[in-house]
Amino acid sequence: MRKISLVATAILACAVLSEAATPRTLTRNIPIGPIEALDLESGIGDVKIIAREGLDEVAVEVTLTPRRGGFFSSMRQAEKEVQAASLRAKVNGKKLMLGIDPPADDERRFEERWTIELPADIELKLNHGVGDISIQGVRAGLEIDSGVGDIEAEVAEGDITIDLGVGTAVVIAPADAYASAEGAGGVGDARLTVRGEKISGGGFISHAASWSGNGTHHIEVSVGVGDAVITLD
Repeated sequence: MRKISLVATAILACAVLSEAATPRTLTRNIPIGPIEALDLESGIGDVKIIAREGLDEVAVEVTLTPRRGGFFSSMRQAEKEVQAASLRAKVNGKKLMLGIDPPADDERRFEERWTIELPADIELKLNHGVGDISIQGVRAGLEIDSGVGDIEAEVAEGDITIDLGVGTAVVIAPADAYASAEGAGGVGDARLTVRGEKISGGGFISHAASWSGNGTHHIEVSVGVGDAVITLD
């Protein structure tokens, strides 16, 4: 039900005429300390995460842009919501929890554009609503649950689990690091390529493809409507 609601929200957002809106950018730099995992909750908008070796902090930037929530909604109210919003960055044990307060709901009247830089050995978990996700350099594991949008994840190693409602999910990773890879598309295709060789999948309504290797990690990509694309080099 959540993904169906997000699809409706995305269609409505695209249908509404745009107005001039003033964005607001929030930033935070969090020292790594005991942090081993990052949990991001985001609503409507894009997310870009870059993992690098040798960093000693998590650098967060999120731009909030007011938008009309419907044909009869007020842009002025949307701008008030942007001004009232705050960046949530809470360390709970070894986990850093990021998001925007107050928490997202179907009535939120602004978009979020996240840019995050963090050490490569931080495990990632994303709970995302509508929008594209781009991830690069992660090697400690990645879990994504997203409603609508495209996902592209280029990882060094670590377990990868992606559950996408509508869109295309692409994973690029080194084959030597993985023991298995599975892709499935409910209405769409699963395309799996290992060292240049295409692994075919089949099915009348759904498509799936799988592969077994000699590594230690696992990849699972599931897309409701759209394509699951896995490339192992």
